[in-house]
Amino acid sequence: MKRNISFVLSRLGGLLVLLAGVTFLSFSLMYLSPGDPAEALLRAGGSMPSQEAIEEKREEMGLNRPFLVQYGSWLLNFAKGDLGKSMIDGKDVTRQLLTALKSSLALSVLSLACGVAVALPVGVYAAVRKNSMFDRVAGFIIFLRMSMPVFMVGLGFLYLFAYRLRLVPISSSMAGAAGIILPVITLATGICAKMARQVRSMISDELKASYVDGLRSRGIRETRILFAHVLKNAMLPIITLIALSFGELLGGTAITETIFSFPGIGKLVMDAIHLRDYTIVQGFVVIVAVIFFLVYGFTELSYGLFDPRVRARKREGGKG
Repeated sequence: MKRNISFVLSRLGGLLVLLAGVTFLSFSLMYLSPGDPAEALLRAGGSMPSQEAIEEKREEMGLNRPFLVQYGSWLLNFAKGDLGKSMIDGKDVTRQLLTALKSSLALSVLSLACGVAVALPVGVYAAVRKNSMFDRVAGFIIFLRMSMPVFMVGLGFLYLFAYRLRLVPISSSMAGAAGIILPVITLATGICAKMARQVRSMISDELKASYVDGLRSRGIRETRILFAHVLKNAMLPIITLIALSFGELLGGTAITETIFSFPGIGKLVMDAIHLRDYTIVQGFVVIVAVIFFLVYGFTELSYGLFDPRVRARKREGGKG
């Protein structure tokens, strides 16, 4: 028990160090970015501020203080859950990001679930029936989807289902719950294509292992070999692949959200970059970094559930 606690605490310590590095780099980039945040905030109202008004605003925002003092103040506020105010409309950044994050999390989770639900059986069956007609057709479809950029797929679905067939509104923000369907399909097809190809490769390599021949020589059924041994041994890289796909979805949905006008965190940050709203961009970087660390941390902890060798290495590390 003590070894497990020490292992978790060591991982949390590493997480805090990485998080501190991310916050420092994020704050530094925003600090060195071109433009004056005080002037941008005053110009957002449509007026031409005087130099005196800009200096007063800089004093009010604390921009005249030394860099480390500003960073320490920002880090303290971040620990309290306060990411500041928007430079454009003065709204609370934390609230805006969390509201948009809920939509992006729903989009990412649904897309990942749909992609994995199709990719796993397709990849496994293609590996078992290697060089069959199913394998060749699936391989062609996977190649076709992977060769198409996400914006092309999104625009194609938008043209077909929204413009031609008129099954959903063009803008997801006007479609309610149905507005998430096309973004999910767009992202899920990409995840499915990439994951199915990698699952096929992993299962195919696992089926060539010597222990599979030994199990077959003992008369064990192929289905039992596949589900009780091959899939279990291939589970660790599959879990890693799912975790990486989730991180990729959460951090890379901006194009899809922009195409479908989906009110997620990606679209919010794209608009913030266009308007030079640095506080939102900064908060986005930190929040996504925290989510990445948590996802990959839980992924590493879950390895011991599927592979006893991982648990054994942890115990040996604790003894050492």
